[in-house]
Parts: sequence; structure tokens; C-alpha cells
Amino acid sequence: MTYRRLDIQLPSPAPGVQLTLLAHQFGKRGNGRSVYLHAGLHADEHPGLLVLQHLLAMLVQLDAAGLIDGLVTVVPYANPIGMSQRLFGAVVGRFDFENGENFNRNFPRLDQQVAAHVADVSDRTNTPEIYRTLFADMLGKATATTPSQALKLELARLAIEHDIVLDLHCDTDCIAHVYASELQASRATLLAEIMGAPVLLLEPHDAGGGAFDQVHSSAWGTVQAAGLLSEHQSGFSATIELRGQADVNDEPAAADASNLLRFLGSERVLSAQALCAPAPVTQTASVFPLDGASHVPCPCAGVIVYRKAPGDRVSVGEVIAEVVRLDGREFNQRVPILSTVDGLMIVRQLKKLVRPGERAALLAGKRPVRDRHAGSLLLDF
Repeated sequence: MTYRRLDIQLPSPAPGVQLTLLAHQFGKRGNGRSVYLHAGLHADEHPGLLVLQHLLAMLVQLDAAGLIDGLVTVVPYANPIGMSQRLFGAVVGRFDFENGENFNRNFPRLDQQVAAHVADVSDRTNTPEIYRTLFADMLGKATATTPSQALKLELARLAIEHDIVLDLHCDTDCIAHVYASELQASRATLLAEIMGAPVLLLEPHDAGGGAFDQVHSSAWGTVQAAGLLSEHQSGFSATIELRGQADVNDEPAAADASNLLRFLGSERVLSAQALCAPAPVTQTASVFPLDGASHVPCPCAGVIVYRKAPGDRVSVGEVIAEVVRLDGREFNQRVPILSTVDGLMIVRQLKKLVRPGERAALLAGKRPVRDRHAGSLLLDF
């Protein structure tokens, strides 16, 4: 058995309160590659928490059989701060009560530091191990002052030491989908198809926002874009959206965990004997650019009624939903919400009482959406 437990202490937010980040590790660095997975960075998104419990049980069995070739690190809950934020019973774990910041934004990016290093170094002898050590050294010099900053820095430091980083999320009511860098399109497509995610959103290297997976992709992507490593030599990171907030059930969670193991097998983290024959791909993933993603707002307050469901095709100008005004001059007065793209509906609201400007739907199209600016493609809501 190679199992190790890591307990990382975070700064105390108040007298008598101690926050701890927990990580489980299996295997060791060797012939295999290394992978980091976590869930619950948005602490009100719970499907991934159950998926990782199933995955941990599977990893214990693989470890006992000596079938883990590389290193696997699993953080079963990535945000103890957000998990403790309850307002009248409900977990409010997407934004930090301290300053209103999205917990999945403003992680440290390494692209500028890496670009400066690459420009200054004349020795072009390149291996992934050299860069992994470089990135870890850069994050090792970073500092944090608040508990939330310390949490983000510790997560970044854990993850950057691995070849592959997978961040498990969900949305409100949606189909499964994957976000990844356009520099890693082939591996991201394989991941989406193994996970049964019908949609893959590819973001440019400078998408902005500072999401967790960009710690990894900003560093490796800078090296890859400079032509120093190929796509498959470079590290790979992705965000996996595991359907909707209400989709917390053992059967899909166990299937997701098995599919994650299949992806780890494809990346040489697990022994070839660890897995049964891969499940056949039942559908290919539709690939969309992130700048073609349209966040369609609600036009007014009221009860939203959808005409389209996640996974449905949509066309520009087509009615995807209606908001029933509760204070209208007419009874059952409705304001239509129209599609802004030709593509797919990915996400819709789970709660149906909406306010003006709230996102009614996330749609994916092939063409860049007007008024979406490069460098700010990830919204903060």
C-alpha cells in the first residue's frame, strides 16, 4: 500500500477556528504520470464530492493490487471556507463572504513569469520534469495574507506538481461539459468523450479570469506556445462540469469515477492491467470556442418557463424561455427570451423565480459572440 494522507493547515479566520485542507495520495512518481483531482471549489456544487468518494474507494483497491504506476492526489473537498458559509441553512459557497469574490477566480497565473524565464534561458534542453520543478519554485515564493488567498495558494501548489489537473464542478441545470485550453484540444476531446460529456468548450490561452485550472494551463501553455514542448509532453488541465446541482446520485457518480479511471489509464497513470476494456464512445463531443458561449440574461423579474432543455439545439431568434410577469397589467403576461446563437443549450436555471439580468441560459455557438472581449471570457458570477 502506498496511501498517504496530507493535512494542510490554513490560517485561522477567527479565534478558536481551525481550517484544514485534506488530500489523499496514492502511488509515487515513477514510470507513470501524476494526476491531481479535486471537487467542491464552488462549495455549493456537490456532484463531484460524491464522485470522488467513489473514486477513492476504487483507488484503494487499485493501490492494494499494485496497479497505480504514477501518482494520484485527490482533494475530496477543495473549499472548507465555502462549505462553512451557511445563510439560514443553505450553503452559499460560490462567493467569499469576506469580499464577494468568486472562489474560482483570481488564482495565481504563471504565464508572465514563465515567459520571462523562457526568454532569458539559452539552454533549450527541455523535459516536463524541468518545467514542473520551475513552476513549483515560482509558486513556492508566492505569499498570501487572507484565509481565502492561502486556500487558493495551497491548492495551486498541490496541483502544479502534477502532469494532469482535473477540477470537478457542476452548474445549475445542465448537460455535462468540459472546459479546457485550445492548446490541448485532442486530449480535452478524449476526456470529454470518455466522461460522456457532449460539449467541449475550448478557451484561448489568454481567456482571463484566473480560474483554478488556469494556474496549470497558464504555465504549461506558455511553454507549449513557445514550441518547447509538444501537446502531449505538456501538462494538461480541465474543468469538468458534472451535470446539474441536483444530480447527486450513486449510479452516475460511480460511472463518473470509473470514467475518470479510464482517462487516467489513457494518460499512463494506471497500469494497463488496472482497467477492463474501455466503454464504447456513444457520441462524439461537440467542440465550441469559449468566445462563442452566450450568457443570455433574463429581461425582467418573474417566473421563468423554459421551451428548451439542456442539450437541445437552438437557432438565433428562437424562443428558448418565457418570463411570466407576476406584476403585469395582464394575467399570465409573458416576456420571451430569444436565442442569440445557432448551437446548443448547455445550462438553464434550476430555481425558477428570476430577476432582471440574471443568467437565463448558457448557449454554445460556433461564432464569437458580439461584445465578448478576449481576456475576459470567464464571467465572475
